[in-house]
Formats: sequence, C-alpha cells, structure tokens
Amino acid sequence: MTNKSYLGSNMRCKKEPYQHPDSHIVCDMLSMCFDGSFANSTSRKRVRNTLDQQVFQTVSLLYRGLAERLLTSLGKLPQDTGTMNPEPGYIAIAYLSALNASDKYFSNRVMMVNWQVIKRIGRLVHKLDDRLFANMIIDYLARIQVVLDSTQNRRKAARLV
Repeated sequence: MTNKSYLGSNMRCKKEPYQHPDSHIVCDMLSMCFDGSFANSTSRKRVRNTLDQQVFQTVSLLYRGLAERLLTSLGKLPQDTGTMNPEPGYIAIAYLSALNASDKYFSNRVMMVNWQVIKRIGRLVHKLDDRLFANMIIDYLARIQVVLDSTQNRRKAARLV
C-alpha cells in the first residue's frame, strides 16, 4: 500500500461531526447546563453542611454530563444568528443572583434556580424533532429531578428550608 492510498483511506475513515438539526435549541440547553454546573460547583464550596455539599456536587456533575452529551451531539457549534432564545440569559442572571445572596438564603435560591432549569430545558425538549435525542435529555433531567426531590425532602427534615 502506498503512502498516498494509506492517507486516502484514513481520510475516508474520519467522519465529519454530525450537525444536529435543532442546534439552536441544543445551544440554549447547553448554556443552561454549563451555568448550572458552574453555579452548583461554586455552591458546594460555599456551604458548610454535608447534605447541601453533596447535592450541589451531584447536580453539578449531572449538568456537566448532560452538557457533554449535548456538545457531542452538536459536533461543532453553529454560528450565532442572533435568534437564540433569551431563556439562557435569564438562567445565568438567576444563578448569579443566587450566588450573591446572603448565606441565609443562598442554598434555597440556588435550589430554586435548579428547578427552573429543569422546567425550562423540559419545555425546550418538546421542540426537538429528534425524539430519540429528546428522550436521552429527558433521562438526564429525570436524574436531576430525582436528586432535587429527595434533597428537598431531606432538607425539610433537617429544617434547612
């Protein structure tokens, strides 16, 4: 096999990244997941009780995992058309506001924003054409929701709410 044919066969093996047809929706979800991962990671470092530390770390990792899956599905980021949804901006502002809250309200506010993210991404999922891909996202949202539900009950029992 000549060098030329070897390079040619390798060139054919490299696949172009799949361009997701709903890339603008996926980018909005991706933005919210990155914000959620960062805010929860930052929150874990700020709280003192182990329950909140654990939930913030778990939720941060779940958002990060979902963000990685979304980013992989995009292949490459689309060019900004200026038509993206303003919801990711609202989420970013809500997380920043929660992170700047006093210690008394801090954990509750971050948890409330986590619930908002679940609801907003859930609404965006219904706009996706690819149902298999949508179901994968729903699985991640369900995992996050289970963590938030059980934590909410545990926080009530511990009188942290």
